[in-house]
Amino acid sequence: MPLPTLLRALLTLLAITAGVCGAALPAMAGTLRASLSDDLTTIDPFVFPGLVSSGVLRQVYEGFTAIDSAGNAVPALATRWETPDGGRSWRFTLRPDARFHSGRPFTAADVLWTWEHHLTRKPQPGYSAFYLRGVEGAAALQQGTAAALSGVTIPDPHTLVVRLTEPDALFPLYPFLFVDRGMEAEFGPAWHERASGGTGPFRLASWRRGESVRLEAHAAYWGGAPAVDAVSLAVLPDPNTLLARYDAGDLDVAPLPDNAVRTVVRQPRYDGQIKAFARAQVRYLALNQDLYPPFRDRRVREAVGLALDRVATVNGLHAGRAALTNGFVTPGLDGYQPDAVPPAPFDPGRAKALLAEAGHAGGRGLPPLQIAGGPNVREEATYFAAQLTAVLGIPVGVRIQERAAFVAAINEGREALFINGWTADFPDPMDQLATQWHSASPTNRTHWRNPDFDRLMEQARGLADPVARNALYREAEALLREQAVGLPLPVPQFVALVRPGVTGLVIRPDGTTDYHAARLP
Repeated sequence: MPLPTLLRALLTLLAITAGVCGAALPAMAGTLRASLSDDLTTIDPFVFPGLVSSGVLRQVYEGFTAIDSAGNAVPALATRWETPDGGRSWRFTLRPDARFHSGRPFTAADVLWTWEHHLTRKPQPGYSAFYLRGVEGAAALQQGTAAALSGVTIPDPHTLVVRLTEPDALFPLYPFLFVDRGMEAEFGPAWHERASGGTGPFRLASWRRGESVRLEAHAAYWGGAPAVDAVSLAVLPDPNTLLARYDAGDLDVAPLPDNAVRTVVRQPRYDGQIKAFARAQVRYLALNQDLYPPFRDRRVREAVGLALDRVATVNGLHAGRAALTNGFVTPGLDGYQPDAVPPAPFDPGRAKALLAEAGHAGGRGLPPLQIAGGPNVREEATYFAAQLTAVLGIPVGVRIQERAAFVAAINEGREALFINGWTADFPDPMDQLATQWHSASPTNRTHWRNPDFDRLMEQARGLADPVARNALYREAEALLREQAVGLPLPVPQFVALVRPGVTGLVIRPDGTTDYHAARLP
């Protein structure tokens, strides 16, 4: 092993110390100091990581495309992608100047290795296996009846051809994270805990569980080296601690949790330091008709919607930093319709009348309910529960759970009424519609099923023309509204405190804080 490579490997082994406790990293010249709202759940790029971990891993690993600050798909490790047959096959031209953090060049063989590893990973497939299910030979590889992914050919190191079993116009947009295929041979199966295997603008230098993450600039990054030497991310879930650290000058950037925005934006001492960005997240009050039979009556579902004053929450709970929508495609994505049918107004009289028509005047005969959610929606859930009780006469309480417990409960269909959200993984409305409402989706947490909706999604997936695809999405949204299967809630912006003189920082609509162009004073 050449000396520079050996030295780099030794330094990496010392640096990535997952599970090792220690003091927070000190600020250094050229180090941007920021925060995370929670600890990472993983640094394994083959595991679905959740919003906080994915925001970090997307600085380290890249796919064919990325999402820009406006929510558009832009080239990343592919410079060109073409389909000669309406999405049945795709030919990718890969970036010739991309290099991994190891110094090895990125090639088509790394793409194939990454995909085969997702499909054959044990005991669970990698998160990308879902997006690869349409590649020819994927099922045979997963079942062990084939030794390689037959639907992929590599004409040369920077060209990749993929054949699919059905047209898929969105395949280039899927959130793949490509990995250096040499890492496992060099560092073993747990290589991700010992080395940084991506091509992104930053290499993962350390993760101190519950305390901090350190990213260091990738000098050979194809998009140009970052302007800062490193980014130090302190894990600060408590808003009071976060603000105290920012006020003390310990942080250059402080992304705010939703429940802190209202307090911060009204304090004059932060004038000029508040930055807001569009969030591609659909949010809604979900009604599980299987678990709570009265919700099978559309009049009851509509009455719940009319009993909620959603307009009041935009200013009252979100300090005006939220968009009121009446659909299930949100700002920050192509396909968002700001001129869509406006939300039904707060109408307590009509809500009471509908409930009476359904045979439940004043809430008579309706079992008690609880609005479930994670800690970040406590105030919103409390406000809505009080409104439902006052307007409809239904006893409604609030059940707040830790995030992991809440997600497990709604995945298993154990909550009848809950506040759900989904941040786009790729820049197309399909990610916000099909994931939440298609009958085959593992994240259809209300368990609502409708063959017409499924058909619209399957047709849209095969349409390469975004205009034609968006037309089907509008039909699908209209169907969701007509059925009142969920009640859209305001979408808060991403808001951060940014110290004067710090420039170039962007929070992308998918929730990734992009430090590549960030500069210190």
